[in-house]
Amino acid sequence: MFCPRIFKTILLPTATFALLTGCAILDKKNTDEESNWLVRQFEKDGNQEAADATMAYSQGNFKKALELSMDSLKANPRNQQGLLVGALAAEQLGRLNRARQNYEDLIIIDSADTSILGSSTGKPQSFADIAKTRLRSLTIKQSELVVETPNGQMNFNISPAAGNAQSTATIKRALKEKPAPVAKKAPAIDNLFSQQEQNIISRFLVLKELAEKDYITKEEFLTRRMSNLGGLLPLTNMPPAKGIDQPVPAPELIVERINVLKDGVESRAITPREFSAERDVIIEALLPPSPRTRMKPKAPARDILGAAKDLRKLEVLYDLNLITASEKAAEKKAIERYLGIKRDVKKAAAPAAASDVSAVSAQAKQNAPVADNVQANVTEVKTTVEEVPIPVTPKINTVTKGNEAVALISKTETLTPAQVQSGTPNVSSPF
Repeated sequence: MFCPRIFKTILLPTATFALLTGCAILDKKNTDEESNWLVRQFEKDGNQEAADATMAYSQGNFKKALELSMDSLKANPRNQQGLLVGALAAEQLGRLNRARQNYEDLIIIDSADTSILGSSTGKPQSFADIAKTRLRSLTIKQSELVVETPNGQMNFNISPAAGNAQSTATIKRALKEKPAPVAKKAPAIDNLFSQQEQNIISRFLVLKELAEKDYITKEEFLTRRMSNLGGLLPLTNMPPAKGIDQPVPAPELIVERINVLKDGVESRAITPREFSAERDVIIEALLPPSPRTRMKPKAPARDILGAAKDLRKLEVLYDLNLITASEKAAEKKAIERYLGIKRDVKKAAAPAAASDVSAVSAQAKQNAPVADNVQANVTEVKTTVEEVPIPVTPKINTVTKGNEAVALISKTETLTPAQVQSGTPNVSSPF
């Protein structure tokens, strides 16, 4: 039997719930549309102030640009143009902490909007990418790249762990950039070179890259290279400057630091004299041209395994274009000499050369009588690895003294490795 009371108890609450639910859905839709509209309108707030700030910045009025950018951010703290112009103006005014805060806000917003202002490529980039690049430059500018120790030695302000890792990565990257055969035969750097040797090699690679990018002159490159070549070729050159086995930043960090300094000159944030002074300090810390103190000489290998390892090191240095073919050959000969290996192919030919000299002398005696007090100056030719690193073939000349013909044999000249290295080498360089 139908009961009206039960019907009212069930139907009325159900209808009421359905009505309220429908109203809530309609209200939510209207609220979302209104919220989106408000967001779009809010994003436009501060645009005029940001545009005015950009105009003031382009005219070099950095103080006014910063003030207008702050007005823009009061209207809309998320106005990206206002944040960017404010950061750039703050950099010019030396308010680096303010610039850093604006760049960090742009990175957090991370929108797809682009700008050409502040772009390092001269092409439109996203605000976040521009902020990341400028923030990195700002970090470099605020940090002290080179520090001076109490004894006056210049070192890079970098932790040992980070510096050692960057040195190893620099060498491996340089080997990978070589042609395929060299890249395939590249040995394990960590097993072949000690960490101190890797730091030295990395410094030479940085110097080479600075020369390739025209940050140093040819004279600066050659002077610093020859003064410290003993770090690469210890047996044929004097020891390098003390301290060049310490950690060194990666090449791109040093290049970027110099680029930051160049930008500072162009924007008149620093003077050309300040730029030149810091650039010289960086290069001085890299490889000193006139070391006040030098490292201890390296002892040569006394066993076959040690000598073989040193020879493999020479191959890697040659593949990196850090040493020339003649420098490599001289160091190789020195390694073999200290090990007691004699490989002078002209040693067997020496007796034959002496016999030829005797024959010429005898022939001269037959053609003209020789007085008792006149004798042919025949010098015995000696060729040994220890005494004659670079033998020169003797010259034979016949002269006439009155009626007497005398055979004169010039003595063999001996050139030491120091004499060979005294001139400027034809070094593999960007020049």
